[in-house]
Amino acid sequence: MLLAPYCGNLDIVTPISPADEIQRLLAGGIPRNYCPDPAIEARYLQLVRDMKFEEARAMRVHSDKVYPFFNHMSVTTTEKLANFEPSEFTLVYAVRNPYAKIISLANMNLSFSNYSGAPMINSAADIRRSIQNLFDADQLLLVRNINLYRTKRTYKYQVIIRQERLASDLRYLLDHLGLSHAGIKIPHAKQGSIRKEYATERMFTREQLDIVNRVFADEFSENGYEML
Repeated sequence: MLLAPYCGNLDIVTPISPADEIQRLLAGGIPRNYCPDPAIEARYLQLVRDMKFEEARAMRVHSDKVYPFFNHMSVTTTEKLANFEPSEFTLVYAVRNPYAKIISLANMNLSFSNYSGAPMINSAADIRRSIQNLFDADQLLLVRNINLYRTKRTYKYQVIIRQERLASDLRYLLDHLGLSHAGIKIPHAKQGSIRKEYATERMFTREQLDIVNRVFADEFSENGYEML
C-alpha cells in the first residue's frame, strides 16, 4: 500500500482486498499491469472507486491466482514472468515474527469474511481457540513464507523490512531508493492482532510453542527472531 504511489505506469502493482484498495487509491496508488486484459483491471478499479466492495470481491482478482501477477507470489515466479536482470534491481521483502504471524492469521480467520476495513478485534480467548484450530488442521504452513523470498540469483541490493521496526526500515528503504519520506503516513490494513492481551506468552501453550519453533526454525534464525 505504501509503495504503490511511487510506482510508474509500467510497474506491476497487484490488487489487494477492496476495503484496503480504497485506502491505497486515496494515497495515490492503483493496481495495474497484473492482468493481460486491461478491461478486467479497469472494471475492478471502477468497482472499488464506486465503493461496490461486494461486486469487487466477487471478481476475485485480489484473492485467486488466475492472473499472471498476484499478492504473495514468490521471487522465483516473479523472476520467470517479469524477465528482468536482477543485478540491476533491489530485492525488497517484509518479514514478521512467526508467533505474530500465527496470531494474526487466527484473528483474521475469525473476522475476514466480514472485513470492511475496520479493525478486526476479537477476544484473546477466541483467538486462542482459533490458533488451536490452525494446529488441528495442520495449517501453520500458511504463514511459513520464507521460501517465497529465496532466490539463486544475485540482486544489486537486498533490503529486509521487519514489521517490528516498520517505520525506521521504510525510511531506510525510501532513502536507499532516493525517495522522499517527509510527512509520509504508514497505512495499517487489517488491523487487530497487535494488542497487549495478545502477547505471545498468553496465546500459546508450551507444546504449541515447541511446534512453532521447530516448523519455523529457519525463519527464526535467518530473520533474527528469538524463540521462546
